[in-house]
Amino acid sequence: MDTVVSIQARLGSTRLPGKVLLNLGECRILDWVVDRASSADIEDADVVVALGDEPENEAIEEHCRRKNYEYIVGPEDNLLERHLQVAHSGDYDTLVRLTADCPFVPPSEITRTYTEHDASDVAYTRNDWPSDADRVMPIGTAVDVFDVELLEQLAVDGATHPNRRPLEYPDEYDVVFAPNEEWGRYGDVHLAVDTPADYWRLVDAVQTAAKSPRGVAERLSQ
Repeated sequence: MDTVVSIQARLGSTRLPGKVLLNLGECRILDWVVDRASSADIEDADVVVALGDEPENEAIEEHCRRKNYEYIVGPEDNLLERHLQVAHSGDYDTLVRLTADCPFVPPSEITRTYTEHDASDVAYTRNDWPSDADRVMPIGTAVDVFDVELLEQLAVDGATHPNRRPLEYPDEYDVVFAPNEEWGRYGDVHLAVDTPADYWRLVDAVQTAAKSPRGVAERLSQ
């Protein structure tokens, strides 16, 4: 399968505007995510940043140019279309979706979820349950792997988000949940950057736990 990792990114967060370009340790939050994606063991996979088309996102576009990241600019209010533009930018039949505010998504989880998907006949594999009550993985470590054909069908069905409808109707959209039980002890840990408090918690954790996603999760679970 020809595979692309698509990292959705925007600056217009209401709770923490500009968060994906904030510094975390020695680099910016987006850089952490690109590095995690690039470190995953998926043969010949490309990594593309999927930007919204609002003017403020031009700052991310400039950052991508300076860092030589591949990127596309698509509709801010239609996330599904943005990921489809990434999928259609090459001859891809599989798309791995990450979010730019999750700097500690483990490369091993990207690899594992992709491998589970590649070995199955399902259309969509996710590495955790959609319900917080059933959560095994920490918030901020989600990995979604889609057949591009499913994304195309969702667009025909009128969807504007890649996973909301499949997670609501998993049987209809041929979804498999494949959580990693080894992360179960960290299920209550929050590794995403949603709020200023999240950001400063992670800044402190990076200073004491280095770069390891598991090390940061261990630090925050104490």
